[in-house]
Amino acid sequence: MNETILLTLGLLLERPMSPAELAATALERAAGSPLRPATPTAAEFATAATALRHAGQTAGHPGSHSETHALTDRGRAAFGERVAASLAAPDPAQPAFHTAVGYLGALERDTAVAALQARTRGLRDRAAELETALAAGAGIPRLFLIENEYALRMCRAELAWVEEVLAETGTGALAWPQVEVTGDGWQWEAPSA
Repeated sequence: MNETILLTLGLLLERPMSPAELAATALERAAGSPLRPATPTAAEFATAATALRHAGQTAGHPGSHSETHALTDRGRAAFGERVAASLAAPDPAQPAFHTAVGYLGALERDTAVAALQARTRGLRDRAAELETALAAGAGIPRLFLIENEYALRMCRAELAWVEEVLAETGTGALAWPQVEVTGDGWQWEAPSA
């Protein structure tokens, strides 16, 4: 699902906006968010808004600087459908970390340990930042900050997993086998029990 389309629909729920206003609003909110979301440019918002207009989900209104887009009833319904679909289905996209974990054994043990230790420091810092943001949101209904709560829980889960892998590496429970690169690919002997 195109995140810019979903973001465009969500921002237009609030009020009609031009692509420049959409970009400025997204940038302003991203600056204050511990989630550090990517922010589309005005040109990317213009492309999204045009696609939504062609789908009958927005109506364009000429403005002083550029066309202002407003959600139609069809756009409001489409937004709800997109949010529900995104909540219901696990994201099939794999983050770069997931791919890198698959190649952990391609690194020398010490290099892998150092990289994972650096990740734990970063995850601890991120968790602290998210905890601070949640504490600063006291008095704001939980529903309006729930994405920060989700991000904190995911961060803590990843941190626990990385710490577990590091502990197993330290005890030898997760061993690095001796690997020989041959013309037929990697060859190794199973670690002794």
